[in-house]
Amino acid sequence: MKLSEAKLAVIGVVLGVCLAGAADMSVEDIVRRNESAVVTLTGIRESDGATVQSSGCCFPGGFILSAAHQVAGVRNLRARLSRGGEFPARMIAVDITKEIALLRVDEPFPANVVVGDAWRLRSGSPLVCIAAPAHLDLTVVTGIVSSMNRTYRGYPVIQADMRAAPGSSGGPVFDANGMLVGLIIGRLEEEAWVTVVNPVNNAYDLLQRHGIPVPAFAGRPSRDSSDTENEETLSPASDISERDRLAVEAYNRGVAAEDAVEKAAAYRTAVTLLPDFYEAWFNLGVAETVRGDVVAAEAAYRRAAALRPEMPAPHRNLGRLLLRCERREEAVACFAEALRLAPDAPQSHNDFGEACRQTGRLREAVQAFDEALRLDPRNAKVYYNLGLTYAQLEQNEEAVARLRQYLELAGETPDADVVRVWVAELTQ
Repeated sequence: MKLSEAKLAVIGVVLGVCLAGAADMSVEDIVRRNESAVVTLTGIRESDGATVQSSGCCFPGGFILSAAHQVAGVRNLRARLSRGGEFPARMIAVDITKEIALLRVDEPFPANVVVGDAWRLRSGSPLVCIAAPAHLDLTVVTGIVSSMNRTYRGYPVIQADMRAAPGSSGGPVFDANGMLVGLIIGRLEEEAWVTVVNPVNNAYDLLQRHGIPVPAFAGRPSRDSSDTENEETLSPASDISERDRLAVEAYNRGVAAEDAVEKAAAYRTAVTLLPDFYEAWFNLGVAETVRGDVVAAEAAYRRAAALRPEMPAPHRNLGRLLLRCERREEAVACFAEALRLAPDAPQSHNDFGEACRQTGRLREAVQAFDEALRLDPRNAKVYYNLGLTYAQLEQNEEAVARLRQYLELAGETPDADVVRVWVAELTQ
């Protein structure tokens, strides 16, 4: 059987997996789905008898994942649900080197989180955290990924632009699909504006040892140059002009701002003061995209690309923006340039392949996706896109094989049931 043209036409709109994973959920939906799977942890610190409070998230079997520094050396641990119910908790395992701890209660939880893959995030990816700051009940904060290339005490972490209040450590962080991608660790002492998120991938081994399913990815993918962009605060040199100093201060306000409107205003001030400020132009493009101003976002990305023509990230982000606006041929050109600049990045080939798929250049799309898989053989997103391409080519056996590989690698994502239906249709 052939997937209907109508289904293929709306695939990108309905699920949005082609470029960024499954369809984004609203913040309200993410919270509604996960708040019952978040607990407030309390206890007494053995060293000084002080009461401590932190957060954690729930898994089947009564397991709780939290930050090691908040629960190690703490007695009388108790886990309190947001909608009532409190249980004594005991420590099952702790890995101080990776800042993760696994606790357990004797009662099953009413809801559990679903483990995602943090290494599929990119700079600018939206994040939602549900945590219990000191002296408060569960609180929701939002933010974005600032950088995927950070190391904290010897292990990889995510730098986030997120206003996590003191005491939020252990609070689960979710991606745009409501999947668990990490835990709040805290803020850097020397850089108080930087929130550090411990990727859930650092806990994969611990979770698997206790029977908790995790995505079957091979680990952190090869470094993608777009991950190095760009939202981190800058320290102005002592000898710069007053105008340049004000531009850097405006840029840093943009990094610290809590919503896209504030960010865009701050970055626009920065580029007005310093027109050659690449980082501010790029971040302005991200902020305007989130804000929904396509024209302003396009102009910002084009300016960033002109200032730093060797950087693939502006071309890649611009291509994604144009593809969403159905300016497909222009998007193909952007992705081709990003591919030329970063030929070893799997995402470059995947983006180019998806643009080719949407413009009907199906054989080119297959070649691009095959190359992406050569570079990253366990990239679920690419298997999904390749499956759709083979379905359009009416090569059903190949399509089914790729979609099944997607399901195996991606786990129980929100679109899994729909993909299973497609597989059933293609095998009839």
